[in-house]
Amino acid sequence: MRATTGAEDTTMTAAFMSLTNPGNTDIKLTSAASPVAGLVQLHEMAAKDGKMVMQEKPGGITVPATSHTHLSPGGDHVMLMGLKQALKPGDEVPLTLTFSDNTTHDLTVPVKSFTEEQEHYHPTTK
Repeated sequence: MRATTGAEDTTMTAAFMSLTNPGNTDIKLTSAASPVAGLVQLHEMAAKDGKMVMQEKPGGITVPATSHTHLSPGGDHVMLMGLKQALKPGDEVPLTLTFSDNTTHDLTVPVKSFTEEQEHYHPTTK
């Protein structure tokens, strides 16, 4: 998870990870939740009017059978908005992931320094 220290907008952050599906059927990450955020959504980067924009990903994020998917800057990711506290490197954040097979996974996600270029991750309106 990205620290809010040094970020232009400290009310939101994103979590990135690899998700592995050892099963023989595709599953989807359908939602996520964390007590540190007012709202958690699954997001994607998509082309809109010739620009890349971040938006909620309809239908969730597919994790292929016997494979994996990466949640990363510039791609699919877990977006935490309305943060209730600042997140600094070294903090740990509880995050619960819910999948289409009705399983949930409780994670403790480490907070790391903000390093992504602002214009590539949070498009601005100029």
